[in-house]
Amino acid sequence: MAVTAGGDQAGTIGGGRIEHEAVAIAREVAAGAPPRLATFHLTRDLAMCCGGTMEVYVEPGDGAATALRAAVDAAAARTPICIITSLASGQKRPEAMPAGEGKPVRRGDVFVEPVVPSARALLFGAGHVGRATGKLLRDLGFEVIVCDDNDTGAINTGPPWAHRVIASFAIADVVAAIGPLGIGDYAIVATRDHAVDQQILEELFAAGYPLTYLGLIGSRAKIARFSRRLEAKNLATPETWAKVAAPIGLDIGADTPEEIAVAIAGQIVAVRAGRGVTMKEPQWSRR
Repeated sequence: MAVTAGGDQAGTIGGGRIEHEAVAIAREVAAGAPPRLATFHLTRDLAMCCGGTMEVYVEPGDGAATALRAAVDAAAARTPICIITSLASGQKRPEAMPAGEGKPVRRGDVFVEPVVPSARALLFGAGHVGRATGKLLRDLGFEVIVCDDNDTGAINTGPPWAHRVIASFAIADVVAAIGPLGIGDYAIVATRDHAVDQQILEELFAAGYPLTYLGLIGSRAKIARFSRRLEAKNLATPETWAKVAAPIGLDIGADTPEEIAVAIAGQIVAVRAGRGVTMKEPQWSRR
C-alpha cells in the first residue's frame, strides 16, 4: 500500500482499524519520519475480535528507485528475483531468487520479497470450458493467452477476454510468439481432441519447461492412458506426472462449463497463492 503525506493511498492491507493505524504512520514517514516497524496486537491494541499479532513495516518511497527499477526490468524479462530490505536501515538491494522461494518472508531484521513474473494463463483449447475459464482467469488478474488451431472457428473473431490469440497448438509456435515458458505460466490443456491433448503434453514434457501449473481435463480413464503413454515414451515418470493437475480442478461438484471453470480457477488461485493443491478428483471427471 502506498500513502502520501496528505493521506492519499493506493492499494490496501485489508482495511479496518489496522489499515487506519498504518495510514497514520505512513503519513508521518511520507512527511520525513524514519522507517518504522509497527507491531499491533489486534485484540489488546485495536479491539479486533480476530486476535493475533500483525507487523507493518512503513518506509519512505524515495531511496528505493534502484531496487524497484531492477524489479521492473526483471518482471519485463520474466526473470524471478528477490528484493532484500534491511528493516533497520531501510536499504534495499536486488538479488537472484533463492531456490524454493515464493512468498514474502521476514528473516530477523531482513525482509525478502520475491518478484516473480506476472501470471500467464496458457489456454490450450477455446471450447466451452476453455472460454468460461478464460473469462474468469482474466477477471482474476491473469494474462490470458489462447492457443487454438481454429479448426472449429472458435477464435475467428478473437475472444474479447483474451490478451493474445495464437492460432496453433504447437509449443514451438507458442514459444516463438511469447518467449520461453516457465515460472508464472499456468497451462490448461482442454482441446477438442484427446490426440491433440496428448501431443501438447508430450511437447511440454520433452521441453522440460518449469511451469508453475499444468492441468489436464479428462476422465480417470483418459488420465491413466496418458500417464502410461508418456511413461512408455520416457517423457514422464510417476513423480513428474504426479505434478500434473489431472483431472483438473477442485472437487466442488462442478457440472456445467461455467462451474468447471470455477473449479479450475480455484485450483489455480490456490497454486498462485502458494497454498498448494489437494488433488481430489472432481465430480464431473467420473462420467
